[in-house]
Amino acid sequence: MMRPLVGTYVLSLGGTETEASVALAAFSLFPTLLAILIGGIVDHWGTRPILILGAALMVAGGGLLLVSQLATVIASQVLLGLGTLCVWVSLQTSVTRARGAAESREARAGRIATFTLFASVGQTAGPALGGLLHSGGGYELAYATYVSISLVLLVVAIALAPRRTEPRTRRGGIPVLRPYLGAAALLRHRTVTIAVLVSFTALLLHDIRTAWQPLLLHGAGMPQWQIGAVISVGALAGLAARPFFGLLLRAVGTSALVGLVVVVGAVTAMLVTVAPHSVVYVISLGVVNGLAVGFAQPLSLTLLSDEVPSSQLGIASGLRSMGNQAALLTSPAAFGAVTAVASLSAGFLVVGGAAALVGVLSAVLLARASPRRAGQVDVEILDGGEQVEPVAIPHTGS
Repeated sequence: MMRPLVGTYVLSLGGTETEASVALAAFSLFPTLLAILIGGIVDHWGTRPILILGAALMVAGGGLLLVSQLATVIASQVLLGLGTLCVWVSLQTSVTRARGAAESREARAGRIATFTLFASVGQTAGPALGGLLHSGGGYELAYATYVSISLVLLVVAIALAPRRTEPRTRRGGIPVLRPYLGAAALLRHRTVTIAVLVSFTALLLHDIRTAWQPLLLHGAGMPQWQIGAVISVGALAGLAARPFFGLLLRAVGTSALVGLVVVVGAVTAMLVTVAPHSVVYVISLGVVNGLAVGFAQPLSLTLLSDEVPSSQLGIASGLRSMGNQAALLTSPAAFGAVTAVASLSAGFLVVGGAAALVGVLSAVLLARASPRRAGQVDVEILDGGEQVEPVAIPHTGS
């Protein structure tokens, strides 16, 4: 709901495209640096307090947007970025943690698919709702509605979130460096690295559709309500894709699905520049793009839940979220750099081409890793900051 409105809001305040890039980047700067630490805190203290903190930051950040100044827009994006990060790390950790040793991989993947299905509902409704509210009452109505929704999230987090769904890993304060050491150890596993990279690239492509495509369509003369509808159609396609995730994963395999998700998403993002004034053409590309990118979230979460021990899922979720925030930071940085010397359309081609290359490389690397993973999974456990030798655990699916 908020992301497509931020860039055009800065322009409406008299800002430039470069200043819009700064505002969009502010959303991701601190979350990129702090995601792993927050994941470690979730492992240490549990998901509930971090979920409540995240909801409160979202309320505060939305309120700052009601002050129509460029400086407060940037400050709001910092708070919203941190708040959204806390919420996502908490929820991702909860949903990827196994419900007992007997739970099968298929059952866990089904729960992850359900979780991401609801996320897609929000991604589907958000852009259209923001566009309609903007058309009916301006940015102020859209931002006030966002604050109201965030308040509902805060109340639900306080009232309904379980107080303890997992044991604390340790009592007392959490050492700041330990989560980062744990994340570095996890990245030694190729599958974990690829999961983070897929999530990064897919969110980069999603951000192209939700943050930069509106600027391209706005420049082509498309009204705001149509822009919101175009983005929501892509999100709706991603929503429709989620129930078929398990079936497609079994049919084509993990490495092939990685390649399809990223390459198709990148190519359709680039093709938007051919005729951005045509609503039918842009919607058609949005459907294909949404279908492709829609599989990325459950795919990366499934890869992490397969590879990472339960005691480190908070750090793994933080690592994945760091990749996601880095994508939101890379997107405005890349587009800002390209638009400084070329056109906005050139930004789509440069970023989309790089994403397609990443998709091909990820698929190849994962295919090479698959034979080893079919027999065993190496799990590295960190205890008290000391690194323990990897243990070969038979890959039974649970």
